[in-house]
Amino acid sequence: MTVIIGIGGGTNSGKTTLCKKVTEIFPEVFAFNQDKYFKTVEEAKISFPDCDINWEKCEALKMEELVKDVNDKIKENNFQIIIVEGHLVLNYPPLVKLFDVTIFITIDYDLAYRRRLTRTYDPPDGIGYFENIVWPGYLSILEEVKNKVFTKSKTIFLDACDPDACYHSVADLVQSYLCSTV
Repeated sequence: MTVIIGIGGGTNSGKTTLCKKVTEIFPEVFAFNQDKYFKTVEEAKISFPDCDINWEKCEALKMEELVKDVNDKIKENNFQIIIVEGHLVLNYPPLVKLFDVTIFITIDYDLAYRRRLTRTYDPPDGIGYFENIVWPGYLSILEEVKNKVFTKSKTIFLDACDPDACYHSVADLVQSYLCSTV
């Protein structure tokens, strides 16, 4: 049986870095990165015809394609654990229903802002995008996860301020699942 882990969290909270480390250590783990499912600007404009594109909403992503790809990977049965990571993976019901475990990485405003400034986005963030769109979007997503709006089980909360603790928590979880399937 394949165990599916959903890892959500704030922008620049370390989700992708965490998954890269886990998949390097555990070859039995496959990871999906939600960032690979962003629509092109032209595609996203269709979802946001009367306003600027909000890249912090599911409508800016090819979520149906991500769900299909995860289901296809489950059917292949080549991996004991599949991780799906991204800022909105815990807020999209068709995806959430696939998860056996949900993890949310919290981040504070200053750390998220500092990390975001070091990244290059295409298209680039407009003036005020972080303050007016990204951060309020994160708070909304966090509130939905805390209130179990979409998640079916208890979510594990980790703090981006301690990336080593995040890694060890997830590595320990993965190890425990791998040991239980032997």
